[in-house]
Amino acid sequence: MKRDWDTIRSVLEEIEGLGEQQFQGAQYAYGQDTPPDETERVRHLLLLRDAGFIQGVRFDSLGGPGIACPELTWEGHELLDIIRSKTVWTKVKSMAKDKGLELSLDAVKALGKVALDQVIGGIA
Repeated sequence: MKRDWDTIRSVLEEIEGLGEQQFQGAQYAYGQDTPPDETERVRHLLLLRDAGFIQGVRFDSLGGPGIACPELTWEGHELLDIIRSKTVWTKVKSMAKDKGLELSLDAVKALGKVALDQVIGGIA
């Protein structure tokens, strides 16, 4: 599987949006009864969990692996803050492409800072 940063961004935003609902008795699980077109999202969720950006309970079922009750860690919030803005995210991807860079975590963080500085500089 190839890592897809747009999927990562979407997954982080979705988990952040779960918010307090999770702590009020609602259970969220990714992987059980997941439509085939959602399997990449589940795989990215598991990658994010293994990398420490989200926490949750990993489970394995006949339908494959999954994660229950996901929530962002501090690092997950930090990463989402870098890539949340559509303007900044578009600039990050454009700069990486122009410079022939792969979007590694370090590249996303570095380019995110540059893109944010450009956006803020354009405001002043």
